[in-house]
This record gives sequence, structure tokens and C-alpha cells, in this order.
Amino acid sequence: MKYLVNGTLRPTRTREELLELVKKKSLSRAAWTLIEKGVITEHGFKTGERPGFVFVMEGSSEAAVRSTIALFPLVQDGWFDIEVDPVTPFLTEMR
Repeated sequence: MKYLVNGTLRPTRTREELLELVKKKSLSRAAWTLIEKGVITEHGFKTGERPGFVFVMEGSSEAAVRSTIALFPLVQDGWFDIEVDPVTPFLTEMR
């Protein structure tokens, strides 16, 4: 199943701190491995008023996706509030 992962920078961190950090290395090795394996199918930085990131991920459950995301260094270090939502294509059965 597909999941939308929305990581929003916590209020205790600043955009400037995040930019300084991602200039050095934008995605962790763990994230790149999941992209290469097709687990993360889309990814991007949120550049609006609420900075952060979004992923579209394949996973067996919300808990499995959360466990995977929890391995990322910036998530482990408490930079982001994480929301995980299941998604389906339009015109499919909504639950």
C-alpha cells in the first residue's frame, strides 16, 4: 500500500538550521537505499511556510512505514513531526 509521509520541521528548530544541515547532505544513506529499492517512490522538500519533507512510500502498514522512517538520522534526532497517511489512486474504493 502507498503512504504519504509528511515531515514538518518542529517549532524548536529553524529553517536556517535545516538548510545548513541539508547543504552538507540532503538525504541519508538509509533514504537513498529505500529510493533505490523502490520503497520511496517520490520525495521532496517542503519549501513553504512549514518547511520539511514529503515521501510517497510503499509499506505493509502504517506501523511499518513509521518504523522505517524512525531509522533516519534527522527523525531520530527529533527534527520533524511526522504524519503518515495511506493513499489510493482517485476513482478507487475509499475506506
